[in-house]
Amino acid sequence: MLEVKIIPESFYIGPINVGHSVIMAWMTIGVLIVLLVIGRLFLRKMKDVPTGFQNFAELLVESMYNFAHSKIGEAADLAAPLVMTFMAYVFCCTFIEITGVAPATEDINCTLALGICSFLTVNIVAIRYKGLKGRFKLLAEPSPVVFPIKILTDLIAPCSMAIRLFANVLVGGVIMQLVYMAIPYVVPAAISAYFNVIHVMIQTFVFGLLSLTYIGEALGEED
Repeated sequence: MLEVKIIPESFYIGPINVGHSVIMAWMTIGVLIVLLVIGRLFLRKMKDVPTGFQNFAELLVESMYNFAHSKIGEAADLAAPLVMTFMAYVFCCTFIEITGVAPATEDINCTLALGICSFLTVNIVAIRYKGLKGRFKLLAEPSPVVFPIKILTDLIAPCSMAIRLFANVLVGGVIMQLVYMAIPYVVPAAISAYFNVIHVMIQTFVFGLLSLTYIGEALGEED
């Protein structure tokens, strides 16, 4: 029977219900920390001509920086590492569903927390490069009349990002359940490769793109 749960699953540590999604999030953070430590050991001595893992790491970082720079200019120096961290977290939190375990991003609380982190990043970067006065000045352009509307738009943005990510991950899981119910043999494996890999990559990219887009708007570089 098809089951769709919007309410987060319970997970008790003693008498305290920390929630299944929190455990998945902790596991994701733990895995990322281990991978970073291992990567740091591999990159202890950087080579002038990168090879192997160093080549991959430099390609990943440089691609992210160039992408961010094309969207927000010099602010990429500060924003790119933060946005890349969000993307790594979203990817790992969601990709875990390939094991059959409900990902943390199927919990609206997790995606809302990510949306708030993105919102804070947008404003920190904007204030860092435009100053507090410049930030409010941009909110009042082209006329002070739009100031409350832009404030409301900024406050809605993290909720919009949270609901979009939550809904897409949830719908992806529902579609996979329907496919397995309809054709439970060879075909689902190929479809699963799409939803569990490509679908996750798309959600990760879109979250990073939206974060950079909001930063660009806060800097007055939306064009």
